[in-house]
Amino acid sequence: MKIFSNFNTERKKEAYSEAVEKFGEKNIFVLKKSFLFLLVKFLIPVLGWTLLFTVLDLTIFFGLSEFGQVRRRLLGAFSLSYLIVISPLLKYYIDYTMDFSIITPEYLTRYNQSGIMARDIKTSNVMNIKTISIEKHSFLYNIFNNGDLIFLSEGDKADQGEIVLHYIKNPEGAKKEITRIMKLPL
Repeated sequence: MKIFSNFNTERKKEAYSEAVEKFGEKNIFVLKKSFLFLLVKFLIPVLGWTLLFTVLDLTIFFGLSEFGQVRRRLLGAFSLSYLIVISPLLKYYIDYTMDFSIITPEYLTRYNQSGIMARDIKTSNVMNIKTISIEKHSFLYNIFNNGDLIFLSEGDKADQGEIVLHYIKNPEGAKKEITRIMKLPL
């Protein structure tokens, strides 16, 4: 579904289909953020804030039962503040559902949806990529077999010498598949 020109929910399917047509299904690898990203950045904070606001709302509802008008205003204020607190977390949900990278024998393309109005697409030529390294720098990364894939390249432009993909499930397996597709030495 295309809501705005930059917010196309079908972009992943379109990009995958284009790459399959050009390179074949065996030579395409799609990377997306793992469930750990959704859990840590979206689900736990939303559930925590929801629990906190539910406890506060119930306390106000039952504690101020004699003060009808004051109770309604406080409940309304807390409900509004809940929406204000939760709304920035929707960016992480958009990141989880719409950010992805496609690796082909010729290029690495990273699609980064930064909210409803902004999309960032970066493509790097495989010939410029020199090494792929893995970082597992947190306890959760090690428990859930997640990591960051870091592509070091010559950099076509300033600040593009390093491409980092965060929260990748099974980064060792992903690296092996990427090097097979890109035909890089391990």
